[in-house]
Amino acid sequence: MAEVPKELRFLLFEQGAKWHAIEAFVFNFLGLGCLIVGIVSSVMDKGLGLRLPTDWFFVAIVMWIGGLWAWLRAYFAAKEG
Repeated sequence: MAEVPKELRFLLFEQGAKWHAIEAFVFNFLGLGCLIVGIVSSVMDKGLGLRLPTDWFFVAIVMWIGGLWAWLRAYFAAKEG
């Protein structure tokens, strides 16, 4: 795998590993919150804030993917330096 040039590393890891790890932590908790609201709104058979309860599940999936992406950036930023 080709190494990222030093002058372009700031584009990938501008805030540092700690910042991206905190970002991943926040995304995962927001995703968990959206999942819980989706389950509750599905049980109540109402859309709490969104049109359908399944919309909350889609938001939870997007949050989880964002958390995974932030975790991967934190991992590679810590590995780089």
